[in-house]
Amino acid sequence: MNLVKHALVLATGAAFGVAAVLSCSDSSPRHSDAATCDCPTSEPPLAGRIISRNAIATMGPVNGPELGEGGTAAGCPQGAQLLSGGCSTTKVSSSDVFLRESGYVNDSVGWRCTFHNNTTSPIEFKASVICLTPAP
Repeated sequence: MNLVKHALVLATGAAFGVAAVLSCSDSSPRHSDAATCDCPTSEPPLAGRIISRNAIATMGPVNGPELGEGGTAAGCPQGAQLLSGGCSTTKVSSSDVFLRESGYVNDSVGWRCTFHNNTTSPIEFKASVICLTPAP
């Protein structure tokens, strides 16, 4: 008796599930005409829309004309959305070169990096951004 009751509940649930799927599918008659569809437009694929840009600069040594400070910024193209940004330098093993400031600029369309160089030689550093370009 218990087994029959469970089978009946399972069959009823399955019937309601099938009915709900069929009544809400896009192939139902009320959605067959594109002119009457109130569905939102879909977002285009992200493939090819995520891009990266870099700005590379050279900073003099602490005893140079720039007093060992330097900054640069990388920006997204017009209409693109900034997703992330970062800073790097080629002088990775020196504790005498450090990042002073890093963050977004220009209403979140670019990323700025400012370094300090306590070494006796110039260094190269880079600001990078990752952007989402508008859908075509």
